[in-house]
Amino acid sequence: MIKKTFMVLMTLALLGTQAPAQTPEDLIAEGDALYAQRQDPLLAVQALAKYQEALRLAPDHYVTLWKNAKIMYYVGDNSTDKKEKLEIFKQAMAICKKAVALRPNDVAGHYWLGVHTGMYGETRGVLKSLFLKGAIISEMNKAIAIDGSFENGGAYCVLGRLYFKVPGLFGGSNKKSRLNLEKCREIAPKNSVNLLFLAETYWALDEEKLAVQTLQELLSMEPDPQLIPETEKDKVEGQKLLKKYTK
Repeated sequence: MIKKTFMVLMTLALLGTQAPAQTPEDLIAEGDALYAQRQDPLLAVQALAKYQEALRLAPDHYVTLWKNAKIMYYVGDNSTDKKEKLEIFKQAMAICKKAVALRPNDVAGHYWLGVHTGMYGETRGVLKSLFLKGAIISEMNKAIAIDGSFENGGAYCVLGRLYFKVPGLFGGSNKKSRLNLEKCREIAPKNSVNLLFLAETYWALDEEKLAVQTLQELLSMEPDPQLIPETEKDKVEGQKLLKKYTK
């Protein structure tokens, strides 16, 4: 797993390199190529370094901002160090707020701001972070209003998971979770983490047969070529959950 890498990369990006001068567009293209190979943790952090350097050169470049946010989600999610995760998600939130300010009518800034706010809250602790719930819902609703299909229906998936995780006393609802996760599945049937979350929601609603069927669907499906690392990870978790549900 990726660990203790983020601050090192930030430092390197700020110091620059001895390589020939590159444009932000060059660095983004190199970052994109590395991101496509993110299953290798080393290449994932190299992608982050490229995007960070592009951001240093062009701090108001919208695409650079949200691509940093996207790779920071991947690196943060795969980190095993809580302090590092919190730092990554916190810095990504600041980047996303800048992106939203630059282009308030574009989906990417709102979506990734909501994602990182949610990840920060989940890492910190759900009950300790209930004050963030309204902000997450707001950003996801804005993303849906602009383009609900963005990132494989990801905004619906985030909302579905939020309503599952938050206690009912504070606005959580398994029924709302189901509605959002099923909407995501309509948009992106191969969104593997959505299927994993949907199975858990079905189980919580005592829809045990649907929960098992959804996990079987996850385990048997061919992955979206753009989501192979995520799907492989989710299948491992899905297998564990299926074993638990079919004891």
